[in-house]
Amino acid sequence: MSANKKPYDYETLKCERNGHILTITMNRPDQLNAANGTMNEEFSRIWDEVHRDSEVRVAILTGAGRAFCAGGDVKRMANSEESSLVSRWTHSVNTNRMNILRQLECNKPIIAKVNGAAVGLGCSLALACDVVFIANDARIGDTHVKVGLVAGDGGTALWPWLVGFHRAKEFLLGCDLMTGEEAARIGLVNHAVPKEQLDAKVQEFAQKLADLPPLAVQWTKASTNSHLRALVGVNMDVSLSMEHMTQASQDHKEASLAFKEKRKPVLKGF
Repeated sequence: MSANKKPYDYETLKCERNGHILTITMNRPDQLNAANGTMNEEFSRIWDEVHRDSEVRVAILTGAGRAFCAGGDVKRMANSEESSLVSRWTHSVNTNRMNILRQLECNKPIIAKVNGAAVGLGCSLALACDVVFIANDARIGDTHVKVGLVAGDGGTALWPWLVGFHRAKEFLLGCDLMTGEEAARIGLVNHAVPKEQLDAKVQEFAQKLADLPPLAVQWTKASTNSHLRALVGVNMDVSLSMEHMTQASQDHKEASLAFKEKRKPVLKGF
């Protein structure tokens, strides 16, 4: 860390520590916390910082305002240049893949507090946490296919192991969002609670973990996630490559423009 850099000093991530509990808030509320280049870069650093911080025993990940994270910026995608495909692919493999793996490898338990919409990458960020609490009426799902993309940044890696392959394909291919209540019912998340109780329920569970022997908690997480880390790493080598191939497709360009222009896309299959 640079001598001039303070701990947890980020532009798009707001970090607050209370005792041994660190709350990380994605802080782009006007954009529904959609991930931009800066947020992706900051996620590439923060889990390593949490991992090294002996004062932190539990992390909570949430979003500012009315959303958890609306995923990637689809309007920005509509303006992207095909000539940058290779550089974007290289960056994604080195950043998006490693970000999910860093989250899984962080030795501290991470609790997702899904206060609002968690879509696409936002959904993957939630599901890569160790325990997920969601507001009953929050919407969650992966809509990559709807804008002509493979769900490569965690969706195809995480969903099958949480809800089974058939159900995962139903939602990943169909792009349906579900309520927090439905997500808990099918096992995608741990707990759905009334929104007004979400903060208290998450804080209660975080404190419970913080009061347990730290090494036992951390090594139990590491042991449990050893299976998942291997599976996710192999999957994302393939899925991110396929996602970036679809970024070069005409259907992706058309679907992104249609989203931006609020119209139905005209899709041609190439």
